[in-house]
This record gives sequence, structure tokens and C-alpha cells, in this order.
Amino acid sequence: MNKYSQLKEKTAHGTKRKPICHLMFDIKNQQSIYPDNFFVDRHWHPECEILYVEKGTLELEHNLNKRVLHQGDIALIDPEDLHEVTGCSNDTIHHAILFDPLLLSTTMKDAFQEDIVDHFLERRVGFTTVLSADRLAEAQVKDLIECLSHETEYSYYKAKVMLFQLFLTFYEMKLFIPKNANLNEEQRLGIDRYKTIQMYIEEHYKEEIHLEELAALIDCSENYVGRLFKRIQHDSPIHYLIQYRIEKACELLKNTTLSVLDISLEVGFTNVSYFIRQFKEYKKTTPLRYRKSFQSSR
Repeated sequence: MNKYSQLKEKTAHGTKRKPICHLMFDIKNQQSIYPDNFFVDRHWHPECEILYVEKGTLELEHNLNKRVLHQGDIALIDPEDLHEVTGCSNDTIHHAILFDPLLLSTTMKDAFQEDIVDHFLERRVGFTTVLSADRLAEAQVKDLIECLSHETEYSYYKAKVMLFQLFLTFYEMKLFIPKNANLNEEQRLGIDRYKTIQMYIEEHYKEEIHLEELAALIDCSENYVGRLFKRIQHDSPIHYLIQYRIEKACELLKNTTLSVLDISLEVGFTNVSYFIRQFKEYKKTTPLRYRKSFQSSR
């Protein structure tokens, strides 16, 4: 199975003027980049996400808790929640709608803004995870997908109005609950600590990073950091750092003419031979072959 992102997803979801997007994943008809069962590795992003299963089944891991979604199910994912999605069969079709929650904000502090939107934007409440077999919500989500699937001059404006209606439906169904109500204190603390370390690695990947300083970030032992990474990322923090550096190197190999030596130094490797060995381990090819294969595909 393939990974398509680091933990904090870098993919742009919409634009500043139109901060909403729709993604469809249809394995059988090859409308996905994944040749086998669909898989999106554990990640998070600042947008809200609505998942809708059109056909088949998905396994959703949301804040380390797993659920199976069936045809017609809707999953609601709050901003910055950890989640991972796996298609359970090769005929699964599902949709993802992602949008900036600020899209719902208005300058007028009316009842809708204060009673529904503000509580959500201020992270006092969040979504329950899964909504099963509700015809009204399913119909509204399908209408939103249809609108976003056929881009016209007015489709974004219509989609925004539909989101307001959908939020009202969720509010009427009492789907907003106190934030993190589905997490125990240990889970919440572990996720917060993990994000702190992960963001530090991604901001300082060009520098030497030691397990000791990662432990100091969250005021815990080095052994705890190792166990935390193993539980959430199924890997060590040092391996995560190496993998992240390799991904940044791939970007430079594709988009610049820098030498392999310069790229290795740019992404934090002080020894080019070690960089090449690690690159081959993760990408199953050399940096130069990777660059050539990308250039030949243009």
C-alpha cells in the first residue's frame, strides 16, 4: 500500500477564494492513484472533512479509534484530527469534501453564528464521527458532491449555501458534542504530544535532531517518545525524520537542477553516501535515476 502524505498533509484543499474541494476515489475505474485497495496513511489537516461511502466499505481510523463505514455512511472529521482511511475491497467508491471551517464565518453575530458556528470555530464542540443511514443528511451530502463535481460559474456559491444547510441539519440532529468527548485523557494527551514532535521535526529537519531534545519538547522520557511514535506512526521518530528528509529531497530532485551532494546537504544529510543509501532503501532507486524517471515522464 502506498503513502501519499506526511502526517500533516501538504495537499492544497481548494483556494483562498474558493476554500472547498471534492475528491472522488473509484478504484475499479482507476479514478484513484492506488492500484489495489485504497489507502491514505495517518494524517491531519486544518480543514474539515466529510467522507461519504457511495459503494463498498471503508475502514476509518479516527483519533486512533477504528470504525468500518458501509455504503451510505457519512463520516465527519474535525480540523486537525488524526485519521487514516483504507478501502476494504477493490470496488469501493467514496468521496471526500474538504473545506476551511472559516468559510462558515460571518461578521454578523446573529443566532446562527453564535449558536452553531462560533462554538465549532472556537473548538468548544466538534462532530460525532459517523452518521449512518440518515436519508436527509445523505441527500444533502450527495447534492453537495454533485454541485462540486460539475464546476460552473456559480457552483462554489451554491456549495457554500449547501454547507450552511448541512450544518443546520447536523445541529438539528445534535451531532455536535463537546470537543474530544470521544477521547480519554491519555489519548488526547498522546495525540497532542505527537503533533508537537511531528511539527518540530518538519520545521527543523535540516538540522541535527536528537531523541533527547524531542523528549524535552513534551517534558517526557526518551523511552516514552519512542513508544508514542511506535503506537501512532508504527515507526521510530528517527526513521520518520529520515523519511521526511527523503521526501523533501524528492521535491528538489524533481523541481531543481541541484546536484545530489547539494540536495543531501540541503535536506539535512551531512554524508552524501549515507543519503544515497537511505534514498535507495525508501525509494528503491538512486537519486539520479529518480530524477531521470521523473524527467522522462514529462
